[in-house]
Amino acid sequence: MKDKQAPLIQLKREISQTVDYWVCYQVGQTLYQISVQEQTNGQTNEGEVTTERFPFYVGLKKRMCQLTEEKEALGFRPLTEEERATHVIDEPEELPLDPAFFKPAIRYAWLFLALGIVLFLIPSTILNGLAFGLGLFVWYETFGQAGLPSLFRRYFHGMLGVLTLLQVLSAFELEREVQPYYATVSVLSGVMLVLLFVQYHLKETDHIGQGERVSRRKIKEYTDWEE
Repeated sequence: MKDKQAPLIQLKREISQTVDYWVCYQVGQTLYQISVQEQTNGQTNEGEVTTERFPFYVGLKKRMCQLTEEKEALGFRPLTEEERATHVIDEPEELPLDPAFFKPAIRYAWLFLALGIVLFLIPSTILNGLAFGLGLFVWYETFGQAGLPSLFRRYFHGMLGVLTLLQVLSAFELEREVQPYYATVSVLSGVMLVLLFVQYHLKETDHIGQGERVSRRKIKEYTDWEE
């Protein structure tokens, strides 16, 4: 197991002719669990990798502690340093961002931009509520997306925090004063979604270009060998 992911929990339990291992670690806001059973005859049975996603890191840490306590109650113990050095499990990589996410994301971007412009031009408390509702919905859609770059994930968490604060201020009859901030957040959120779309497609184009260069090089080498 690679130790670059932190925190990392590795537990072990010995029962009769079998040894059970349990590994738990986090990548971003995703919690991974891996179970492996080793027989005395050398046979290894690796269980499925289970994942859980969390909107906030606080809930993730709490969940890790809860799972560790449950495993220790079943007889598991932490691995020693020697066991850590010899015990290796391949870690799954973070899942790539789902391309299907970008179709609705572009719609959200245009809605944010249009709403932000209207908020700058027309004073309306109803529009403030629409901005908060749209922001809450987009935050919910983005935090559940595996593979979302950390920069964008942090932004949408911050966006939700700012919109919530503006809602609290609106409750103190400050709707007109906070409306420019609603407009600014809406425009920035639309721009961030567009940047996310552009970044993804630039990476995809670069990967395709690299694949074409490799294929052409292989074809050229094969032609030279035939000559």
